[in-house]
Amino acid sequence: MLTALSYHQKVKDHFRQQSKTWDFFNVPQQKNEQLQEFKTELLKNSYKFDPATEPALYEKINQAKEKLELHHLPVTVYQSQFTDELNAGIVYLYNEAHIVFSGPVLKLLDEDELLAVLAHELTHIKLYGMLNGELEVADRIITSIANNHQSDPAYYETARLFRLYTEVFCDRGACQVTGTIDPVITSLVKISTGLEKVNATSYLKQADEIFSNEKELRTGGLSHPENFIRAKAIQLWQEKGEAAEEDIMRMMEGLSHLDQLDIFRQQELSALTRKLLQLFLKPKWFRTGLVSSQARQYFADFSWDESALLESSLVEQLMKEHASIKEYFAYVLLDFVLVDPALEEIPSGWAYQFAEEIGIRPAFDAIIKKELQLSDKKFSQQRQKSLNAYYKVKENDSEQIYQ
Repeated sequence: MLTALSYHQKVKDHFRQQSKTWDFFNVPQQKNEQLQEFKTELLKNSYKFDPATEPALYEKINQAKEKLELHHLPVTVYQSQFTDELNAGIVYLYNEAHIVFSGPVLKLLDEDELLAVLAHELTHIKLYGMLNGELEVADRIITSIANNHQSDPAYYETARLFRLYTEVFCDRGACQVTGTIDPVITSLVKISTGLEKVNATSYLKQADEIFSNEKELRTGGLSHPENFIRAKAIQLWQEKGEAAEEDIMRMMEGLSHLDQLDIFRQQELSALTRKLLQLFLKPKWFRTGLVSSQARQYFADFSWDESALLESSLVEQLMKEHASIKEYFAYVLLDFVLVDPALEEIPSGWAYQFAEEIGIRPAFDAIIKKELQLSDKKFSQQRQKSLNAYYKVKENDSEQIYQ
């Protein structure tokens, strides 16, 4: 049974809570003239396959529709002109589906592969019909926001991941229709490479070799994940079903780079930053006017948490983060080390210890050397001097961050 992936649900739930935005995109659109205009342009720039002259093609469409329970969906197939690029796409307007082939796709694919491609495209319609059409609304919202050049990059990343998960979902639909993963994989590789012969088993071995050599894989495709990730994802789904989602998510997203955070990871990073600042700024000697002002530059509503303690789960989380995230936190610590000169060496001594406790010492040491332009010898001297200054500070039990 096909079910939407958790990322689809997250995006939908996020925008569902923004009622004004949701209502704007959820207004029913019944402009028949727009559909007619689209059809006219399609007819001008493509060849329309007629069911009467191409019964085998439309029989495959009917087969896919039956398996996907899209019984009453009108589908028309076209061959695009003026392009040699191999591709297949689908447009869904006002309860009509239009599948467009580009380049010599139909010459490359065998019967099973053609069925797989048609099923993949029709599964897009299946997905957007789920949850009363709310996933289609969510897709249009995140795509529109991401296409605005003034939008936060996190929205672009969210839209990218939403599309990637959609392709993985549609591969599952193709597998459900064909009953096997082989034509799903071979059609994928044929369209992307132009090869006339592809072996699915060999390609899966190639994917395994890539994963064995690369420990931090992350898909970077703009609209389609790398082929080996899609191939592995459909294999895992066939073997494990819904239990494969965690592995697939790891393949799709990998470790989040600071410059490639989606809106959810951005929120998580913000919450983690607040938590670390509450820990780092817990000592009362640190709560000067300049430090307090700096904290509120990060969070306007920043407040101290007297009960904040450094938990092992937080350290484990930080240890798993991408190097860019660790570097970000190192710069956060440096911001507060330098903000109040009146505290002299004490904040840097506390920062050295704190960085070690939370598992980012290499990143923090590197930042200190770089930003303060210290040689190895000067760095060692500065570090020891700072630690000695911090060790002289008396803190009561309520100021400790350790359990």
